[in-house]
Amino acid sequence: MSADNAKKSTNPWLILTIIFAAIAGLAIYCYQQLEWEEREVTTLPSWKVIANNYYTAEQLLSKSGYQVKIVGDALSLNKLPAKSTLVLFNPDGLLKEPTQKTKLMDWVSKGGHLIISPLEDKNSVELQELFDIYLKDECDNDDKCESKKPSVDLITVKLPEKDTPDKKRDGMPILFEKDKMVADVTDTPRFYVDWKTTENVPESPKSEWDIISRFQLEQGWVTVVPLKLFGNDNIKQYDHAKLWLHIATLPDRNDVIYLVRYATLPNLLSWLVEHALYTLLAFGLCILLVLWRYIPRFGALIPTPPPTRPSLTEHLKAVADFHLNNYDYERLVAPLQEEVLRLLQPLRIQYPGNRSDAQLIEHITHYDLGLITQAMAGEVQHLNQFTQSTQTLCLLIDRLNSLQSSSSRRLNYGI
Repeated sequence: MSADNAKKSTNPWLILTIIFAAIAGLAIYCYQQLEWEEREVTTLPSWKVIANNYYTAEQLLSKSGYQVKIVGDALSLNKLPAKSTLVLFNPDGLLKEPTQKTKLMDWVSKGGHLIISPLEDKNSVELQELFDIYLKDECDNDDKCESKKPSVDLITVKLPEKDTPDKKRDGMPILFEKDKMVADVTDTPRFYVDWKTTENVPESPKSEWDIISRFQLEQGWVTVVPLKLFGNDNIKQYDHAKLWLHIATLPDRNDVIYLVRYATLPNLLSWLVEHALYTLLAFGLCILLVLWRYIPRFGALIPTPPPTRPSLTEHLKAVADFHLNNYDYERLVAPLQEEVLRLLQPLRIQYPGNRSDAQLIEHITHYDLGLITQAMAGEVQHLNQFTQSTQTLCLLIDRLNSLQSSSSRRLNYGI
């Protein structure tokens, strides 16, 4: 019985092992039946590359350890350090000002390194003529065309041993003397680079060659090179990347490299400082004077006076003005009539009889009975009646007050 139980307990493990082995074998078989296909996927360039045709050249300088800055307006161009390098990728806009070309020439004379492209637009030609640079071996009548030209050396080009149509070539590398990073300017003043064709360079006509020249102007240097060689599409051809490092640098100098990609307008404040400094200072002084007049000043504080509250007389005057403007004359006369009657009551004791109020007042004060009757009637329709009634009632109040005071004195002293 024990042997049978042992066999029964080992059977499930055997079954599981067989299942796993079958699954593994099936997986290996499926993997061997897969067909692998390699594809090259070309991603679109980023917006930085699309917006900047020389983005690769800028990144090559930065990754090589050079300090690169961007110049976009003429004001920044005027503040370049003497020992620095300026690359005019796009001089259009910066050279429109006549004095800008002269400033560039003075900057080069003090030690700057200018890199320009041999363009044929008006502004570029005028700048090139300042440095005695002429395209297609042309010169002005005033220049001495018969002057001795410097010797021209060709760059050594390594050709393949056998040219066959079936053999593909990526390009011909340019070999510099002793493979130095900076070419010797005195020995190789000009370099000829064929950038369009992949055929034998010496067999190409000269019209397809691009001339690269570098010469010294007093303390500075000028390099003339077709900068289109170093665009995003062309810098990958041949040894253009290495050539770009030669072009953008000078021997024994670690310049800050300034790049002009496109010209922009300077900001308004910088332009005003450059062209209207005194006007800007006068305007600022006026603003300071206005602020001095209206800005609160710090110092001893004047104590705040207590708030003035209107008196009872002012309230009564305001109420009276309100009724007077609304032609409510009877409401204004009524308090005066009540005051007259109040003062008349104590005097009735001294003047017994069946007289009316108007008659008693006339008997006591000796005023005109008609005026008294009109004032005590209370029917006031016009401003003239209101003025007359008010004047009469005020006189009666004064008279009754005086009579009441004299009666009080007589009673007090037994008179």
